[in-house]
Amino acid sequence: MKMINRKKEKEFLLKKAKTNKSELIVIYGRRRVGKTFLLENTFKNVLFFTADLSNTLHLIDRFSKMIISEMGTLPTNIKVTSWDDFFGLLKALLMQKKYDAIIFDEFQYIPQQDPAFISIFQRWWDLEFSKKNINIILCGSYSGMMEKIALEHNSPLYGRRTGQYKIMPMDFFDSAKFLLNYSIEDKIFIYSITGGIPLYLNEFVEYNNSNNALKNKIFTPGEFLVEEGKFLTMEEFKKDPSNYFSIMKAIADGKTTPNEISNFSGVENRKISTYLSKLLEIELIKKELPFSIKKAKKKPLYYIDDEYIRFYFKYIYPNIDLIYREHGEKILNKINSEKSMYISFTFEKIAKQYVERIESPQIIGKWWDKDIEIDLVAIHEEKLIVGECKYTNKKVDDRVLQKLQLKTYKMLDEIKFEPKEIIYYLFSKSGFENISESKNIKLIDLNTLSEIIKD
Repeated sequence: MKMINRKKEKEFLLKKAKTNKSELIVIYGRRRVGKTFLLENTFKNVLFFTADLSNTLHLIDRFSKMIISEMGTLPTNIKVTSWDDFFGLLKALLMQKKYDAIIFDEFQYIPQQDPAFISIFQRWWDLEFSKKNINIILCGSYSGMMEKIALEHNSPLYGRRTGQYKIMPMDFFDSAKFLLNYSIEDKIFIYSITGGIPLYLNEFVEYNNSNNALKNKIFTPGEFLVEEGKFLTMEEFKKDPSNYFSIMKAIADGKTTPNEISNFSGVENRKISTYLSKLLEIELIKKELPFSIKKAKKKPLYYIDDEYIRFYFKYIYPNIDLIYREHGEKILNKINSEKSMYISFTFEKIAKQYVERIESPQIIGKWWDKDIEIDLVAIHEEKLIVGECKYTNKKVDDRVLQKLQLKTYKMLDEIKFEPKEIIYYLFSKSGFENISESKNIKLIDLNTLSEIIKD
């Protein structure tokens, strides 16, 4: 699999590697986002220690055997049983060999199994490794967990790290470069299923239309993506999976408030906030407040931002029996009948990504108040950018613009902002009629999005 984009991330890592001083770098982000692949394709000479859920003694033994093998001068039957002895071996190895980086992959599992590890590592960093001109990279999944372990003020590593980078899923325009044989509509559809996760996108490279791709890669028993959502969720919630699965299903079906989620999932209202907090911590869900210059006063809405996880809980998880009975065609027919409605959420995300590329706003989001909603709101200095997204078979006309203008003035009255200029963006799947583009009116159709992909 070739590496698409990731130019900024690679430049950051190479810049850190050339500082001629020790670097302690934290790399983190969602599972499958391509962190390990990025590291493997950035550095030529690395030493990887990949953690898992094994107990501490097993990890120490496995990591130590890797060092002994690298040194080639010690008996292979040496038994190492403490982190201090492991770091002693690592120090000895680094006196013999030079590496571009020492990488602890899936790092979050180590302190999860042994909370004392962080303090021991801190001591070795302070006394030894910080003075050796080496690069140590702590790479982990589950962003909330990694932030607690390595980035929060009370973490022993907080004052030691010399850099951190959160690896994000690719946006639609880079993701679409995996899908060269598809139409623009199918590129958007596949993105609404895979998000910007290279490993998932790579599953669809060999096809040229979404129906064949889904039939073979989503609705065929034994395929990787059939159980991936279960794996990602179960790994965190082995003790109490049923309530979490019910909550995720509720959110995937469009329930956005704690009360709605509680009623739909069957989880008691008094307990729902605890479950939502845990899901937020490991970034399986997100919460969003309406756009505001200051602190928003309204209550947040909850949603699944990850495209694959949203698709899994909307269509795969509820229909898993049909998939294993090889009735994927029935699910595919259902999806195709409601495709535009499902993709509309993703289309708003793509519109946001487009505006971020074109306008480089300081803040961006969406705004709502009771039954009024603006899909996209952004500010660049004293310029306000607002947008409406329509993923339907109907052309967008001047009435859509007029409604957006009315909603914009209501929003401005609430957020107390007086822009010097307002730019109206209209995004349409099916094009436009009775409306013309101007300095302050931008009309974006699927052809416009296709041109960005080609750049």
